[in-house]
Amino acid sequence: MIQLRRPALTLCAIVVAIAASGCGSSSGTPTAAPVSDPNEIITRSAAGLAGVQTVHFDIAIAGSVNMGALSGLTGSGSSALSGSIKLDGASVTGDLDIAKRAYHVSASLPTLFGLTADLIQVDGYRYTKISTSGDKYTKSEISTPLLPSAAPSATLDVADTVNQLKSSLNAAGAQATLVGRDKVDGRDAYHVTVNVPVDKLNQQIGATGGSAASGISVDTASFDYWVYVDSLQPAKLDVKGSSASLGSIDLTVTLTKYDQPVTITVPPDSEIQSS
Repeated sequence: MIQLRRPALTLCAIVVAIAASGCGSSSGTPTAAPVSDPNEIITRSAAGLAGVQTVHFDIAIAGSVNMGALSGLTGSGSSALSGSIKLDGASVTGDLDIAKRAYHVSASLPTLFGLTADLIQVDGYRYTKISTSGDKYTKSEISTPLLPSAAPSATLDVADTVNQLKSSLNAAGAQATLVGRDKVDGRDAYHVTVNVPVDKLNQQIGATGGSAASGISVDTASFDYWVYVDSLQPAKLDVKGSSASLGSIDLTVTLTKYDQPVTITVPPDSEIQSS
């Protein structure tokens, strides 16, 4: 079963923090002055996450993962899946409405029995449809929302997450470099690469992973990060990594349609499983 334990916005805060360790306005309004310092670009984009009300995201995943090694590293114990699982073609896409604590997220893992999932959170309820469990949604009352609220405390939570991860990864010797400008969703975006020495990264894994991380190491890792020039909001992140024990991954997160109107609705009664 696919479980989404963090909202995509928090995921973006985390990956922005990875980039920022080396070192407002509506999406269509060119108000930000040009910036040449990659550390400033990343830090300002991270700070801007706290004010986001709505956003669309697309995640594309490729590579393969050793499920046994992964479950051992995460401390989840025995896994129902074992061996190497291909991730090529896997995707997650969705819309988030932070102000209303609502989202609609769809996920697909075609190399794993064509697995799909559709999740909707709206009006205090969560609706979940997994392809392995039928063609209808199950309805449950929300006890712990997967989205933060738009309250000031949520802003502080995002900032704290960024600062903690920045401090941790500063110790890994990460360094950011401004490559230039590219196009993301038809808009100019700063392209920043972040170099994290593999030996330092493995030291961090060993220091934080305890016995579960014994024998786990990263062989290669690269981070590329794009920030919209006009608004200094996060645009895209591409993370690539390989490990002889864990496998390899290429994960791309693209963020678009900041603060544009989004409609998230309850599924029709005919598509909801009777309790």
